Amino acid sequence: MTITKGTNENFFTLIKEGITLAYFSNPENEECRTTRTHLEALEKNIGKDIKVVEINSKEEKNLVKKFPVNVLPTLILFKNGKIVKSKIGGQPKSQLTQFVSPFHN
Repeated sequence: MTITKGTNENFFTLIKEGITLAYFSNPENEECRTTRTHLEALEKNIGKDIKVVEINSKEEKNLVKKFPVNVLPTLILFKNGKIVKSKIGGQPKSQLTQFVSPFHN
């Protein structure tokens, strides 16, 4: 499984069931690129339990406006379409692992 691109058209279907980690980013931002690298490494271990969806804030402005995203990157964890928790700013892999660990077997 890989990181899925989230769009205004598919996002709500993607988060509807199960656990989804939504990653709101700007690919031109160094902190966002670093966090994505950490997510790619983490996703290899959590891919069967948690979907990882990346939302490009420059391309999906209308979608971003629907969520509490004021800083990039922002991570929002959804369970069956509802926000469970969130984190803002770049995160080292250890912090990302800790963030999702309650939802990963």
